[in-house]
Amino acid sequence: MGEDSTWGHSFSSVQTAVDNGEECMIISALAAPPLLLFTIPLTLVDMSSALIIDTVMLPADLAITPSDPKLHTPRPMVCRYDHKI
Repeated sequence: MGEDSTWGHSFSSVQTAVDNGEECMIISALAAPPLLLFTIPLTLVDMSSALIIDTVMLPADLAITPSDPKLHTPRPMVCRYDHKI
């Protein structure tokens, strides 16, 4: 499963989708606002599909002891924005 595995953490994919969608929307708004027309719907589809899959996998997540209890979302994500100037 690897060291960045989130097996055993309930609804970790939803949290990843929310975090990644937020970062991608910030980058789109700052770099090219018209990209928000694609970023927002894709984020909504990603979050809803992650919610469905995580709900189906919930019994497995509850049965498995996590390898790293502090890890809730895998890193790195697709969109990363460095807030430093």
